[in-house]
Amino acid sequence: MRIIPMMALLALASGPVAAASWQIGDNDGYGAGICDNCQHPFNGSTANYDGRSAAEMIATDGTQYTDTYSTTHPGFSPHGSETVATFSFTGLGNSWTVGHLEIDMADFQASIGGSVITTFNGIAQDFAYDDGFPNTFIRFYTLTGSVVDSINATGELVITIDRNSSGDFYGFDYLKLSDIAAPVPEPETYAMLLAGLGLLGFANRRRMQNPVA
Repeated sequence: MRIIPMMALLALASGPVAAASWQIGDNDGYGAGICDNCQHPFNGSTANYDGRSAAEMIATDGTQYTDTYSTTHPGFSPHGSETVATFSFTGLGNSWTVGHLEIDMADFQASIGGSVITTFNGIAQDFAYDDGFPNTFIRFYTLTGSVVDSINATGELVITIDRNSSGDFYGFDYLKLSDIAAPVPEPETYAMLLAGLGLLGFANRRRMQNPVA
């Protein structure tokens, strides 16, 4: 019966949670070193800011929509002919229980320009934010339920931002997705467990050799 406390010790002494992560775009302050959760110098009248690197410009996973202001706004460069931005995280596997999503965004003003239509794997999300101009803002999302089920079914997370019904200007610096894995025991914990099991075995052998009258 003493093996149970030893297993409990193993669980308690496990190392930090291990997580895998995927990122779209560089965390480089919109290509200009703009600080997080602060004001920026983008021009909201012409909305033609483009801070992308050459690699970002030719990307196909949605990185091409990062470091620009305004992202996919009709009539304004660098995405003047587009109205939908799609960000694709692929190769995610099918063993998710919960996920965390981090998005660095700028200047959502739904009350002024109208809300964009946002989906995670086709599941509608509320992006009716009013952060105001000229502000960057990092948001954090916990992914559970139907969104996680859809990741496990498809092995990917596809985020779409549709601005066909919105006149709002906005931008993204990066999007980062991570999963949560079970605690990983430290090597020292395994050593403690083995030593403890060895002592228990030794004690049991002695008890069997010296029965109590």
